[in-house]
Amino acid sequence: MTLTGYPNLESILPTPEEAKEAQIGTKILASYLENNQTQKSAKLIIDEKEGKAVAIPQAALPLLVGILSQLSQGNTVKLTPITKELDIYQVADILGTSDRYIWELLDAGKIPYQIVDNCRRMLYEDVMEYKQRTYEEAQKALDEMVAEAEAMGLYD
Repeated sequence: MTLTGYPNLESILPTPEEAKEAQIGTKILASYLENNQTQKSAKLIIDEKEGKAVAIPQAALPLLVGILSQLSQGNTVKLTPITKELDIYQVADILGTSDRYIWELLDAGKIPYQIVDNCRRMLYEDVMEYKQRTYEEAQKALDEMVAEAEAMGLYD
C-alpha cells in the first residue's frame, strides 16, 4: 500500500495471508457499515491487553472497506487526497473532461470559483454539486426519451 505524502512507505503487494485477513475484514467492516449507519465513529482496538483503541471517523470507514477489498484481491493501494480547493486540472480529472471544457464551465458561471494568486480555484463541494446536478439532468432526459419511445411503441 502506498500513502501519497509518506515517502518512506513502499508499495508492497499483500501476502496471501494478508489478503485472506483483508477479505474477512472487508466482510466484517462492510456489515458493520450497513447495520450502524447512524454511528459517528468506530473503535479500532490496537492492544486489547492495554485497552488501547483508536476512533475511526464514519467518513473513513467506506475508504477502509475499499482498501481491504483491494488488498483481499492481492492488489496494492495508493491513496491520493483531494483538497477542499481545486484547480482547473483537478476538476477536469474529477469530471472526466478536458481543462478547456472546465474553463468554459467557469466562464458560463456553471461552477462558482475564486481567483487565488492568479489561479481559478473551485470548492470541492461546488464541483460535486455540479456533477450531481448534471447527472440528474442526464437521467431525467434519458427517462423522457424512454417514455417517448414507449409511447411510440418502440420500446418493450
